This record gives sequence, C-alpha cells and structure tokens, in this order.
Amino acid sequence: MKILNIIGSLALGALVLTSCANHDLIADKGELGQVLPTVDWEQSSKVVKSGKYAGFKAKYYTSADRQIDHSEVWVQVKREQTASATAKLTTALAYNKSYSVTDTVRSAQSVAKYAHSKAEWDGHEFVLTDSFPTSRTLAPVVWKTPTQWDEDKFKSYYPEGFDTEFVEHMITTLTKDSAYYNDLRNVYVKYDFKKETFEALNAKYGVSFPTETESDKKSDAWYTQVKNSKGEMVDEIDHYYYITVVNEQTTYNEIATPEAAPEGVSVFPVYKSSPWLFSRYSDDTGGKITTVRAQYMPYWKDLISTIPFIDWIYDSGNKVYNVDFSRTYHLQPTYRVYDTEGKVGITSNNEEITLN
Repeated sequence: MKILNIIGSLALGALVLTSCANHDLIADKGELGQVLPTVDWEQSSKVVKSGKYAGFKAKYYTSADRQIDHSEVWVQVKREQTASATAKLTTALAYNKSYSVTDTVRSAQSVAKYAHSKAEWDGHEFVLTDSFPTSRTLAPVVWKTPTQWDEDKFKSYYPEGFDTEFVEHMITTLTKDSAYYNDLRNVYVKYDFKKETFEALNAKYGVSFPTETESDKKSDAWYTQVKNSKGEMVDEIDHYYYITVVNEQTTYNEIATPEAAPEGVSVFPVYKSSPWLFSRYSDDTGGKITTVRAQYMPYWKDLISTIPFIDWIYDSGNKVYNVDFSRTYHLQPTYRVYDTEGKVGITSNNEEITLN
C-alpha cells in the first residue's frame, strides 16, 4: 500500500513523490500538495446472488496529522444483453439472427457507508471486514425456447424491427434465385397456407396455380416427375432448350422440337413439371436441375411473405419457439475512504461482480 504525497514546485522543476501503493496522480478531489488516505481491499466473491450482500475486507491508513472520517462503497452497474432467433421452418437455410449490447445503466453512486469506528487497528493500518448490498431488481433474466409465445416479452427483450428484419432476410434469400429451391418447396408443402391466400395471388398474377391446402396434395402439385404406364415416377420429356450467351448473359431458349434449334447448337430436354418450374437436363452436371421460373418468383415471394415471424422460428418437432434471450448485470465497485478534510482515497484493485 502507498501514501501518495504530491508536492508541486515549478521552481525546482520536479515532483517529489512519497508513495508505496498504486493510485492515480490526480484522483477524485486530488490536487497538487494533498495527502490522500491510502486504501486497499479484498472482495469475497466475483459472483453474488442479486439481493444478497457482497463481502469484503478493507485496509486503509493516512498520515499522522490527518484523521479518517468514514468510508463508503460506490457501485457502477453494467448491463449485458444477448438475444437471438433461429429459423426452423427451413433446413438448408439455417439462419440465425442475433444481437448483443453492453451498456452502463447506473453511474457510480454510494450504496453503503461505514463509520471509521467500525474499523480495527492492527498495528499498521485500519482493517474493516464488512459487506455491501446488491439489488434484487438486478436479477438476471433468461427467456429461452418457450412453449408459449409471449409477444410482450419479445417486444421488451428484443430491439425494434428485429422480427421484420428476420422475416425479410428469409423471404429475400428464398426467392432471389433457386439456391434454396428445396427449402422453398418444403415451406410451400408444409406450411398451413389458406385457400384464400392462393386464390388472391392467382387473381393478382393471372395464374391458375393449385389452391389445395393439404400437405400431400401440395406435394403432388409441386412435381418434377410423372407416372408412366406402370405407375412409376419418371422424367418425361415435354420439350427442349438450347443455350445462348451474349455479353456474359445466359439465356435458355425453349423450343418444341430439337429441329427448331439453330444449326450447330447443343439441344437438351426439358421435363414435364409444375408450370412454375423449369426442370431440365444440364450438360454441366450430367443430370436434372430444377429451378423456379423467374417470372413466377414474385408469386412465391408474396406467398411466403404471409408467414409471420413466430412461424418461421417455431420448432414443430420440439414444440418450442427458437428464441434465446439473456440479461445479466455486473457491478463495478470501488471502496473509498474519506478523511475529516474531505480528501478521498479510492481503491484501484477492484473486481467486477456478476449478479446471478
């Protein structure tokens, strides 16, 4: 430990320091020429139950011509929050959105005051073994995979717009191209879209897409194979296509017969499938590739836009909503010793306390 005695003299051009402990040269109420109480402490624990007391053992002293008045514990409160949500309606698109924030919710303030008379002189310094209170209102909060949705909790715990941004990401990713073709198909088949929704979209886009709502019928409606005379599911050629590339732009030119293609180009089959699909043989992969036709993608974008946030994150297997929120408070305490002239010595060896 140290007594910090700062003596300023510009004429001498030097600072004479009498010291044997760490302390800021200019601390609270610090000024040239002052003598501050020297203070140190040991905290009992880095983890304390909210509402309980945090123990400590403090040691302090000052110069012979000074008198100690009292001591205090000051505490600043830091809050740490993390939140996330994970999509469960899709498989390949395993999207997780999260955020975290750490901020100071209460600036440093006195939470306990101790009379100097409570401290004992051990022959070298004064020793005080005591504790300071913590607030039960700073208990940690956890909201994880609830079985029942609570909109009030979600709005309280998550930042504004979190759910909107989540849904927009899902919609954009699934419909910007056919990279997640299987996920888009599965959403169509498995989600409980209403017949009125299909009818409204058919009217909007001037199409006659199926309005079935049962999963097995929707699965049949989204097809890329047909049954042959033996009842087997096979790829049946419907027409053909050839590729042209102009200015690095690839175009798939669909034709009724191979003979309709320009001379010298390669012609490949297009298979029978749902009208919104382009199911074709790819010479690059040596097999069939199926994508959603670009002109029909706005239909599917509008369709999945009707799915609310909570349905994107619902885990039907475990019957929970896949959210995870936690809030934890951390105390940043200091021990301060005041002399009768109002000078203050402050600890520097402070440890953060986590409330549980």
